[in-house]
Amino acid sequence: MLKNILIFISGMITMFIIMVIFGIAVNSLNNSGVPGLTIFENEGTCISAKQLHTFQTLAPDLALTHAKSIPNSIYDPNEILVLLVGDENSRFYDDLKINIPKGKCVKQIGTYQYESNVGVKTVPAVSIK
Repeated sequence: MLKNILIFISGMITMFIIMVIFGIAVNSLNNSGVPGLTIFENEGTCISAKQLHTFQTLAPDLALTHAKSIPNSIYDPNEILVLLVGDENSRFYDDLKINIPKGKCVKQIGTYQYESNVGVKTVPAVSIK
């Protein structure tokens, strides 16, 4: 009887260890290193934006941004919220306006999920390509 209890307890401990290792492995699948940011294997399509207007900088190379099809507009019916992902040389700051150069576009490279006052939001993660 004692042998069966020890086998049961060792099985439970083994399952707990396996679950912890599996949880760590699944959590590390987020290939960006930024919580909530998932980078696609293949880049997505271009978003029709002529200007990006940052309103919250999360890191020097990450900013929540309004993608506008009408630059400097107060109201743009096509405006969408995106996470702008820069490179190691990027230095974003709040209220920065970035005009998209000719020949480049705002391309979706993933998604970003974050907690807001109204619940969990998911927005496109983009880069200027």
